[in-house]
Amino acid sequence: MTINLKPEQEQVLLEAIKSGLAHTADEALDQALEWLRVRLPRHTTPDAEPAAAVRRLATFGKRHGLSLGGYSIKDLLHESRP
Repeated sequence: MTINLKPEQEQVLLEAIKSGLAHTADEALDQALEWLRVRLPRHTTPDAEPAAAVRRLATFGKRHGLSLGGYSIKDLLHESRP
């Protein structure tokens, strides 16, 4: 598939990169397509939904530029308990 962007669409991608919301145009498009995908009517089996949720969670930090600073989720949970 070939996609031709309008100048204003290209500008939005460039602004997303410049602002740090995405590192590349591909990443910005991936984020936009993910936004659309989660809003599509669901045609998956109930067994596939947990797997899809795990995939989204696994890439969440990378897509949003988040880091745990070398800690694991378990470390952070332990740290938050009295």
